[in-house]
Amino acid sequence: MLELKPCPECKVPEYISREHSWLDNGDIVQSREEWHRMLFIETAGIDPLFRGIEEIVGESIEHIVITAQRRAVRMYLSQFISEETRELVKTKRVPLKPLAEAIGDIARLTGYGDYRYIDMRYELDDDDYYTVSIKEPFSLPMAVASFMATIEMLTGRDLGATYRETSPGEYSITVFPSEHPQELREKMWLRYYYPVKGDCELDKCRSCGAPLGLSEYRWDPERGVIEGIPSGRRMIIIGWQNLEPIFNQLEAEGGSQVMRAVIEAQRRFTADGFYHQDIRDLSAMRKELAIRGLGNLKKLDFGMEGLHVLMENAVFAPVMVGLFQGLHDMHSGSGSQVEWRYSEEGALEVWVSPA
Repeated sequence: MLELKPCPECKVPEYISREHSWLDNGDIVQSREEWHRMLFIETAGIDPLFRGIEEIVGESIEHIVITAQRRAVRMYLSQFISEETRELVKTKRVPLKPLAEAIGDIARLTGYGDYRYIDMRYELDDDDYYTVSIKEPFSLPMAVASFMATIEMLTGRDLGATYRETSPGEYSITVFPSEHPQELREKMWLRYYYPVKGDCELDKCRSCGAPLGLSEYRWDPERGVIEGIPSGRRMIIIGWQNLEPIFNQLEAEGGSQVMRAVIEAQRRFTADGFYHQDIRDLSAMRKELAIRGLGNLKKLDFGMEGLHVLMENAVFAPVMVGLFQGLHDMHSGSGSQVEWRYSEEGALEVWVSPA
């Protein structure tokens, strides 16, 4: 297992501070490749958001979630395993299992849950398989996709998967060679990200350079869990490229109806009281959003007439709109209507007014 190696000052694992950079524009990026934008977000909102969208649109989106996650995780992991090493794995000159287990260690440090090897067959034919157990997955569909991506990246083959619950909170996942539908392959694509300068500076640890705000979280590499102190909220480090294709594909298939569903699902989740930030405190809100990699909050006015927000370099626009509308509803105690505008440069402006 990768060692935790916590910073002596802020206690953040060395892997987290070394492999990720918090920029001055409200972004997190992969240090090896700044075109890969990352997020540090609460996990409790992910599956409820997906379920809320499914309830509103009336059909499952699991296949879209899994395809997007597979592609993004493969891209992320390719920075750690060289092309030469992968070629050696494909011809069995380098064993598959130790590399797969090392990637499982990365998954634990980034909050994905506890992956453990069970069984495998790797003879370079269609009868191959690889089975793991996972405890406390942050999202079962995304955990399945992440494991698929790991073995796909190492072996160079498309895979299918089966999974089942073996005990409460624990699942067995088996992946095996399987071609993916060409239509979905062509639809799902990943966009590179290019950072821009900003003016949102976070206080950094003098020892490791990680944001000091990360000291408010606890890493448990045995469980594969990151938790807030003292809130207990579970967090995860995940690529924006894991999530953006999901919403792009949903919008392509369902148009504005789906985007309204995304906003409404996030509004409901937020208004139920999960987030407790004081929207009257611009400085605190700005830091909370920046440490999550969600963008650079420039303006936040809340009063009797509603809420007006301006963000630069914003990510996850429909979800952010739902977040701000939900915060308005929670703090005002009333319903609302929302309008928003999002530019190609990432500027997001939101107006929430009482219904």
